[in-house]
Amino acid sequence: MARKPQTYGKLSQDDGLKRRKQKADSDSEEVDESQLSERERAKKKWVKRLNWLWRKMTAAFWVSAACGLIWYTNFFRVMWESPLVNRTYFYLALACLTFNMTMLAYLAIWCTSVLKIDEPWETKHPKAIPVMAIVGFSSVWLFFFAFWPVWGLLTLVIQFVLFLGFVSAGHFLPSGTLGAILMFVIFFGAFFTSELIPHEGLAHYTPRPSMVGE
Repeated sequence: MARKPQTYGKLSQDDGLKRRKQKADSDSEEVDESQLSERERAKKKWVKRLNWLWRKMTAAFWVSAACGLIWYTNFFRVMWESPLVNRTYFYLALACLTFNMTMLAYLAIWCTSVLKIDEPWETKHPKAIPVMAIVGFSSVWLFFFAFWPVWGLLTLVIQFVLFLGFVSAGHFLPSGTLGAILMFVIFFGAFFTSELIPHEGLAHYTPRPSMVGE
């Protein structure tokens, strides 16, 4: 019981140091701005705009690539229906993914929006990110082994593109709780895309007739 006040006091002190550092950084930036000429200020403004545009274009590319890949492979239909999927690895990977998504919902929505805790992954649950990183790394390889009989080496490309597409979607969503909720809507909504795709997938291996019969 005696350690709790000490811990919270340390967290408050760390928060204060962080805020002072951010204020010092912004103050130094304002000083730097005042020392620039009009031409240099305009140039700096255009560089910021171009960087913003480049980030949006890159994000749009990965979102488009992920959508195109889902349509071409009919990923979610093949994932659920193909007899080639290694179900043991698949269910283990799903368990890891469910754990991480539950932790994300807890940290990003419950702790941040309901409990009003700033950056709970740093203040209240500092071990959450390392644990989620280990679980996420495990899920990548479990999905790879599960889908290897279906797509072979293309599995790595699919995982990479879908991950970047999902992360990049955040560039086009509002910040705060609404943006976090919409990310979950996109994630779970993707599972139903197979209902909108008119083919069974154009990239996966075809199972042997004997396996279909089984």
